Amino acid sequence: MALRTTVVGSWYKLDEHEPELASYHRGELSASNGEALLNRAAAAAIAEQRTLGLDEWTGGEYFTDNFIDHMQRTLHGLEIDKPDEPDPFDYDDLAHCVITGELSAPDGLGYARNFVRENRLDGGVRKATVVGPYEIAVHAQDQREELARQMPTLIGIVNQEIKDLVAAGCPHVQLDVPFFGGLVSTGAMSPDDAAAMIAACFEGVDGATRGVHICNGNFKGRPISPIVRNATWVPIFQRLEGVVDVAALECSYFAEWAERDAWRELPAGMELAAGIVDEASYGIETVKKIRDRAADWARAVGEERLWISPSCGFGRHPARTLPVLRTKVERMVEAAQSF
Repeated sequence: MALRTTVVGSWYKLDEHEPELASYHRGELSASNGEALLNRAAAAAIAEQRTLGLDEWTGGEYFTDNFIDHMQRTLHGLEIDKPDEPDPFDYDDLAHCVITGELSAPDGLGYARNFVRENRLDGGVRKATVVGPYEIAVHAQDQREELARQMPTLIGIVNQEIKDLVAAGCPHVQLDVPFFGGLVSTGAMSPDDAAAMIAACFEGVDGATRGVHICNGNFKGRPISPIVRNATWVPIFQRLEGVVDVAALECSYFAEWAERDAWRELPAGMELAAGIVDEASYGIETVKKIRDRAADWARAVGEERLWISPSCGFGRHPARTLPVLRTKVERMVEAAQSF
């Protein structure tokens, strides 16, 4: 049987939308012009993902700014003391914020609201994501004591956003927690603590597929974790049986493929979305390489439980890279359909 295919979240920009999206995120468009632009971009992304033959697709996440930069404007209780560099190259070029008060998101995080808008477009949306509690406060990560004090509030904000997505009819809600990859692999966070935080984010959530994406971070091809592996994450998911339905993981590095047998211990009721296709590299995998890697992962968890996907979202790539990224997805779908 053909393997199922999905995406992690964000989709690449088209040439005709890229300049306008930059203007939108700088606050230079009116509300009506901004919404019209987001609808055009999302409609194009949905149409392309469906045409490429993906089994699951998103609205492209164009309302987000560089994955998480829009959180600076969404969360109250933060003050930007260092904005993004004009053309950020590495993690130290991203913005920094100071926590000035109690953190809140009185208008929500925007994922549910934008799902409603995108789901009205032709083809609808089959999957939407919400970033985790650490990620929504990423620009203040050096203020660890204060973040720890306010973590229950941040978890509550994420939990409410997930509930709002499910209430709006989203079929698959994915919690994006890329920070957990490095934290757990380096011993800075225990699998118990990671699982407890994920479970709290999904508290009271049912009626939709519940997914979790973990990776080692990626910005301009660079992981943020000093250790690149994924077997260390198995114990997280072993503690989440009945809470999480799909583990969506970065599986693109050789080191991750080499320890794939550890995922035989994934709970039987959980599926694996293996991020085999390397979003961070402009090298294009052959159909045979993708199929061979997929077959190896299928031997670990079973074809019936396996999805294949890119390793992460495409949203940070410039439009000029579209031919490479599109070819990657075309070959991924061809490989999946060859089973």
